Amino acid sequence: MALAVVCLVGLSDVYAAGVGLYGSLGGGTADWSPDTGADFRKSTEHQSFGFALDTAPVGDHLFNYNLNVGYEQFTSTNNNAWGKADLNGLLISNCFGFGGTLTRNTRLWFGPEVRLEWVEGKPDGAPNFSIRLFGIGFGPVIGLNVMAGDHFTFIVKTGFQAMHYYGYGRGPFSHTSDTVSSSSNRYDYGISEKLYYVTLEILAIP
Repeated sequence: MALAVVCLVGLSDVYAAGVGLYGSLGGGTADWSPDTGADFRKSTEHQSFGFALDTAPVGDHLFNYNLNVGYEQFTSTNNNAWGKADLNGLLISNCFGFGGTLTRNTRLWFGPEVRLEWVEGKPDGAPNFSIRLFGIGFGPVIGLNVMAGDHFTFIVKTGFQAMHYYGYGRGPFSHTSDTVSSSSNRYDYGISEKLYYVTLEILAIP
């Protein structure tokens, strides 16, 4: 987050930043590795919405910093005893773009993205088992900015994230037997996810 503040302060006097809202959809697969019991793979879905900012929404600028901060729902689904688990929390996406104008009203950019997530929730098949995770990801992103009038810009961006989550689950569930248990257990998780997503932003420009 400190890096985001540095980018904002350093560029605020140079470019007219755009601020607004975003919505994002994505999906992929995740490999869960509990410290006890067998590893398992789950299909994943992501939904997110919240605040968006871009330091160069229009114009022929070499660099732009693109920020999303919002609500995140991370859904993990498999045919084991868990069924579906909806994990909810906070997403911070930091994109560092390099590009330029295609036409007077469009700008194309690409670069690296660093993604942070804090999520928690409970599986449908084990409603008393609580999961808490912190995730960090890195990957490429490409974005297209389209000017709409004098004071609005639409941004469509898509990317790939190699996500890694760390955290724990605690409650009456056993990964050894893959069933709800009568006693409470705690498991530490390491999770690797391959995530593809598309995001739409609507920004106002002063």
